[in-house]
Amino acid sequence: MIELKKEKFRDLIPVLRTAEINTLFAMSVLEGKVDGKIFADDSVSPSSFYLKHPYGMDLLFGEHGKEDFYEGLRPHLLDFDKTRKRAEWLQVYPAALYSKMDALLEDSLRKKAPEEPYSDPSAVEADKVLEYQRINFIFQQKKYLTFQRNLLNEHQKIVSTTENIFNQLAGNVAPKYFWNSFRDFEEYGIGFTLLLNDKIPASTAFASFVIEDKLEIGIETAADYRGSGFAASVCAQLIDYCLEHGLEPVWSCSSGNIGSRKLARKLGFEECKRIPYYRLPFLYETTRHFHRGY
Repeated sequence: MIELKKEKFRDLIPVLRTAEINTLFAMSVLEGKVDGKIFADDSVSPSSFYLKHPYGMDLLFGEHGKEDFYEGLRPHLLDFDKTRKRAEWLQVYPAALYSKMDALLEDSLRKKAPEEPYSDPSAVEADKVLEYQRINFIFQQKKYLTFQRNLLNEHQKIVSTTENIFNQLAGNVAPKYFWNSFRDFEEYGIGFTLLLNDKIPASTAFASFVIEDKLEIGIETAADYRGSGFAASVCAQLIDYCLEHGLEPVWSCSSGNIGSRKLARKLGFEECKRIPYYRLPFLYETTRHFHRGY
C-alpha cells in the first residue's frame, strides 16, 4: 500500500461524496480538520484507498483497485506485526467489498448477531476480526420536538464546552480525540457540558465532525452519572444549536452500542441503514483504549 501525501487528500473529496453512507469522519481527514493517514493503490490516480482517522475509525473505499492493494491489507487487518495499540473499527464502501472482506479474512472473521451487545473480545476471539454493524440514523425533527417539550431540566446547568473541560474529559468519546486542538474545536465545532455543583462535567455532547451543513453528535457521560438522563439533556442542547444554525444533526453508532441506540431513538432519530462494521484485533488488550463502537 502507498501512503498518500497530505496535499493529495483533497483530491479524494469528490470521490468520497458519492458514498451513500455516513462518512463524515473520513471527510474530516480529507478536509484537514483532523490529522489522519491514507493508503492507496496508486499515488497519482488512486482507485481504492484505506483511510485512518486518529480516533480509531477506518474506511476502505473502492472496489476496482489493484489486487495487490487488497492482498496487502490482510496483514494490517489482522495485525500480523503486532503494532496496533488500540481498537480500530472499519467500514467499507461500496457493498461489493463485503464479499471481498469475507474472502480476505476467511476463518479470521467472526460475524456477530445484529442485536448482540458489544463486549470485550474473549481469548478465543482476541486475534479475530469481529463483524458488527454500523447503524446510520436520520433525524426526524417532529419527533425530537415532541421529546423536547417534555424534557425537564430546570435544575441543570449546561454550559459551552470550555478549553478546561475539553482538556479534562477523558472518557472513550471525548472531543480531544476528534479534533487536533481546542483552537480547531472552538473554530469549527461546538460542545455543551452539563455541570454538577458548577464544576463536575457529568455529560458532554459535542460536534465530532462538522462537514458543510451536517454536524455529527458525539456524547460522553461520566460512568458515575450514566442512566441519569443527563445525556439526553445535553444532546438536546446541541440539537437545538443545530436547528438554530441550519445544521442537520447526524447520529451513527455500532449495533453493539445499545445505550447509544436507545438515546438516538429518544432524541428523534430513526434507523435508516446498516452496514458491516469490523472491529479489528490488536495485541494490547490489557492496555485498552476501547470505544464501544461510536
